[in-house]
Amino acid sequence: MATLTSYGAYVPQYRAPLGEIQKFYGRPGRPRSRALATPSIDEDTLTMAFEASRDALKGERGVGAVITATQAPPFGLRKMSATLSRALRLDDGAVHIDLGANANGLLDAFRIAATLDVGPTLVVATDHLVAYRDRVADVLSAGAATAFLVDPGKSGFATLGPQARAADEVFDVWLLGREQEPRFRLEVLFDSYGKVTARAAKALAAITKRETGRYTSICPSQPHPQVLRSLGKLGARPEQIEGTSFVGDIGNVGAASVGLALCLGLDASRKGSSLLALAYGGGEAVAQEITVTAKPKGIGTRGMIDGGEPIALGTYYRWTEGRQQQPH
Repeated sequence: MATLTSYGAYVPQYRAPLGEIQKFYGRPGRPRSRALATPSIDEDTLTMAFEASRDALKGERGVGAVITATQAPPFGLRKMSATLSRALRLDDGAVHIDLGANANGLLDAFRIAATLDVGPTLVVATDHLVAYRDRVADVLSAGAATAFLVDPGKSGFATLGPQARAADEVFDVWLLGREQEPRFRLEVLFDSYGKVTARAAKALAAITKRETGRYTSICPSQPHPQVLRSLGKLGARPEQIEGTSFVGDIGNVGAASVGLALCLGLDASRKGSSLLALAYGGGEAVAQEITVTAKPKGIGTRGMIDGGEPIALGTYYRWTEGRQQQPH
């Protein structure tokens, strides 16, 4: 069975004022997040992935595969996993796999890594979806990266258990063709997230014989604070998600979402803890059981989230306007 042997995370230090963005565009109501974790003008999904991976590797070079999952690669027609591998100066000969992923990408990569017979696999989820102008108030665009070293043949601090999946054909958040801006229907997202994740969690319970309310922590993807309310319908208890919630603090980090929640859960875990990783994206939900077999050495994920330096509204737009079209 595949195990986790180390992990790392990176959250940009700058925080954009979501409340001011809403006021600027005449959007009434309380901000859905206190701030947005915003990559600086010289940061992108690759540089964030590098920082998270360097922390996870701790100098390790003998990696057999690198899998990257992102919705926003900094370039096209090149393998981001291969570029990241070279930047990290990993050994030649590694298998490089890119996943064009939504929030399910990390758990998809875990499943792939568990089947590879190449030694340790570095699995990275990194994202920064930039919504144009006033839409950032709904999409809650923020950035982050997480990295995990998965080894099918080595004893680590946690085992990757079974997965279960469920899906509906819906259009909630999507990209059309080669468009750069995400389209979204949040009312569909809220409804589908609750229904499909409930089915995935129920299917996993049928395999593991462990109900949702019996996990130590639940580590969900978090596109919007409102979706977390639906977890109660799965039988989740407030204390199971209290320590793994972050979207209300720093916004929606896309493909890195479930990974960041998992880092929070691992930081607070001890031997014998059980984690439910729960990802939703594009109408599909994935539920996975993760069992902690030895207390991990925490990486201070909560401190990365709670820290941060405020930036002005003008700075936010200078860093993000036209980011999809222009190199930076």
